[in-house]
Amino acid sequence: MKNFLIGYGETITNPVYIKTGGGDKKHPYSIEEGRLRFQHNLEEIMWEIENKPTDACANDEVVVKFIQHPSYLAKTYYPRKLFKKFGMKDIGSKSVKISPDSWATRKHPDIAVTSCIYVSGKKTDYQKMLKDVEENNLDQTTLDFIRTIERVDIFTSEEKIKNLDPTRQINKLEVVIHASQEEESILEAFLKYVDKLGGNAEKNKSKFVGGLTFLPVTIEHGLEEELAEFSHLRALRSIPKLRFNKPNLTRTLLKETFAFPQNYQLSDKFKVCIFDGGLGSTHLLGDLAKEIIPADVSASHPHFLAHGSEVCSTYLFGPYQPGSGLLGSPYTSVDVVRVLSPEDEHDPDLFNVLTRIEAVLKEKKYKYINLSLGPQIAVDDDDVHVWTSVLDQYLQDGHCLATIAIGNDGDLPGELGRIQPPSDMVNSLAIGAIDCQSKDWERAPYSCTGPGRSPGLIKPDGVLFGGSEKEMFHVYSPLTHSIIATMGTSFASPLAMRVAAGIDALTDFELTTNSIKALMIHKAKPEKHSQNNVGWGKLPHQPEEVLECLDDEATILFQGELKPDQHLRIPIPVPKDADCTWVVLKATFCINAITDPEHPLHYTRSGLDITFRANQNKKNDDQQHPDAKTFFSSKGLYLTEEELREDAHKWETTISRSQRFKLSTLEDPLFDVKYHAREQGASTEISELPPIKYSLVLSIQTVGDVNVYNSILQKNQTLLPVKVSNRIQL
Repeated sequence: MKNFLIGYGETITNPVYIKTGGGDKKHPYSIEEGRLRFQHNLEEIMWEIENKPTDACANDEVVVKFIQHPSYLAKTYYPRKLFKKFGMKDIGSKSVKISPDSWATRKHPDIAVTSCIYVSGKKTDYQKMLKDVEENNLDQTTLDFIRTIERVDIFTSEEKIKNLDPTRQINKLEVVIHASQEEESILEAFLKYVDKLGGNAEKNKSKFVGGLTFLPVTIEHGLEEELAEFSHLRALRSIPKLRFNKPNLTRTLLKETFAFPQNYQLSDKFKVCIFDGGLGSTHLLGDLAKEIIPADVSASHPHFLAHGSEVCSTYLFGPYQPGSGLLGSPYTSVDVVRVLSPEDEHDPDLFNVLTRIEAVLKEKKYKYINLSLGPQIAVDDDDVHVWTSVLDQYLQDGHCLATIAIGNDGDLPGELGRIQPPSDMVNSLAIGAIDCQSKDWERAPYSCTGPGRSPGLIKPDGVLFGGSEKEMFHVYSPLTHSIIATMGTSFASPLAMRVAAGIDALTDFELTTNSIKALMIHKAKPEKHSQNNVGWGKLPHQPEEVLECLDDEATILFQGELKPDQHLRIPIPVPKDADCTWVVLKATFCINAITDPEHPLHYTRSGLDITFRANQNKKNDDQQHPDAKTFFSSKGLYLTEEELREDAHKWETTISRSQRFKLSTLEDPLFDVKYHAREQGASTEISELPPIKYSLVLSIQTVGDVNVYNSILQKNQTLLPVKVSNRIQL
């Protein structure tokens, strides 16, 4: 008898109140030092502010960079009140690495990550700020904020230019403007400015996300730097090509007879969708796949249809095992939305493709979606790409889980081989590829590498078989009604969606998308591979692997809601009478986060503060609460502490860790979890925040004692095993 996943963990949790407070802050600069440094900085750049051409300044506003000292990254030190006092507005931020002139502590890194805040103010606002600072006409709060600023600097046009295609005489650019949908005047000023330069900005294709506007602009090559002089312009780059698959990847036909599966049952619990090149007239069985063609997509291309139908086939049947003669059984039917048309290839304006995807996501019909396409461009730490920000916004409520191929440029050198948008989203599963199905697997050479941005640091989320020269990915091709051999992250991604949807289809339990994601990552095995190559590790190949427990282990699923600032106590029900020396605890937390694309460093608005308490009876110094130990920390996120802010792990949407303890040291162990929030990097009004959905997958392994599963169920009557339907294929 197999033991299956245990559900309803949330029934054994309870809210608690925990008082928190820090010690006194050590400051790198005194109040007076801070004021004088700030004054000199402003004086140095004042000439440039005052002489910026009027037509490059929307509403006579200039955007300036305020760089904070790395000691002040906590949300309470975010200097919004400072800018407000002088009528200015913070419009975005990013992370930068700096060596400050002074530190508050003896032990410190040489270089540290800090926040560079973009501030928009009228020329007269900066003049007033300088005058008040020179005359020391400031209150205590303002002086406190001023001392947190390491330096003030001009936002130059060179640093706004991300990458340009030198081969194009007329450059097609993707431009990012600091303007929300309400700030029409900024956009109008920009359109006039483009016009003056003889360029063309396609306003009708604008995408608004948070405080940013993304739009395509065509301009003569050589004028990009002048275009970047526009004060509210955040970034520009040549529009990337559409990534799809390695164009030169081999596709060979296998001469082999095979049969479709029989007597399978399709679940209709939820709907699944693939965005790709379409299906065309295929040999797929009628009830399995349906093609949806948007009104603005007329023709297609054999290459697009082949890709779309093979991605679809991977989801339905999985990879074909040569010699088996049989395709795998599908779990559900699938809709394939044709989002590519041949025009998109000649005119690589990916705004059209994204708009078609958006139109479908707005309807919220699907619980699972797959994207094996996107812009062919490596992720950029400074800025969030239009695809990432638009899609993250649609998925932040948790109604849908997206599996996204991370791209096939992993064999390019350095940064060029990094994961590609939109797989840098925080509300999705980014999937990379491995080269074979045996135990000695490696990252497939073409599979892009991490890390992602922080937050969203661990990327890919996981890897699955995608084929390689060593072992090709064999799949049924619905267009040619034959088995073909191919490779690419394009196939690893729908395979991950097949496992995710399979878990859901096999259970009669209401599983949230967060729980599915947490279960997949919880079962991922990194083996000895680096996190940059495989993320959390090799994901399970079959849904059953996720739902079954080891003989000496119990896995419990908690899924619930956390209110802002609420503390939740989650007991870890280790049986006191377990017959073992060692206990292995593994915990995976997963939440959905509202995102702020204009603040990549503070990209997620919600996070979890998790305290592990191994022994309920051992009190801490104030005798109020059980002693705390570290279970999750930034150190577990593989980068050096210097490169990562101290609290970085608290803003990740997914966190997973396994630790081994002596049974004798665990006495009613527990997690205390607090939902904490920020808005665009600053503290926020708690009352205004929505609750967040969380999932926790907790495995308790009493090494060698096989009674743990039944013991936990007997002692916790509200916990119940999840019912799993049996799939026997005739």
